[in-house]
Amino acid sequence: MITAIASLGSALIIAVTAVAAFLQLRHYRNANDIVVYLRLIEQMDALDIFETISQLEAISRRVADDPAYYERLSDPEVDDPEELRGARKLFGFLERLSVLVYKGDIAESLVLAEYADTFVTLWELGRPVFVQRRIAYSPHLMRAFEHLAMRAKAYIDSGQMAREYDALGRDTRALNIGAAKTRRSGK
Repeated sequence: MITAIASLGSALIIAVTAVAAFLQLRHYRNANDIVVYLRLIEQMDALDIFETISQLEAISRRVADDPAYYERLSDPEVDDPEELRGARKLFGFLERLSVLVYKGDIAESLVLAEYADTFVTLWELGRPVFVQRRIAYSPHLMRAFEHLAMRAKAYIDSGQMAREYDALGRDTRALNIGAAKTRRSGK
């Protein structure tokens, strides 16, 4: 009888420990998502992102207007043109981020909620260059970002992004600002 009670107690302790470990792992996962999300915001909201997008727009026009330039991008002997350096830094970051999202290490929903439209725009601007650079370097160049951009496009096209943003306008939680001021002032 005592042995049975001791065994039951041990099983209970093991179960509680397992639940605590699971909760701690979930906490770590959420903390990692927040850290990555903040790093993404820092990168995407930096002032040089707008300069990079302008460069990509100019490169996209040049690729469309100059077939010789477009063909030259597929030559592995040609160094990266100077105008691609800012884009290469940004897309390198986005490729690594995309791998983490694809592997499930970062919540895709968190990343897409903020930047789905930006990812689609960046992909559309950069695609002609990537197609040619894949010939020059690797068929896998920017595949993870391409995948994330297509997921972002599907997310936008599904209407989910619009529904989420529309829901912000219908947030029914009370904004009890007076109560918050009262709590802070101690009255």
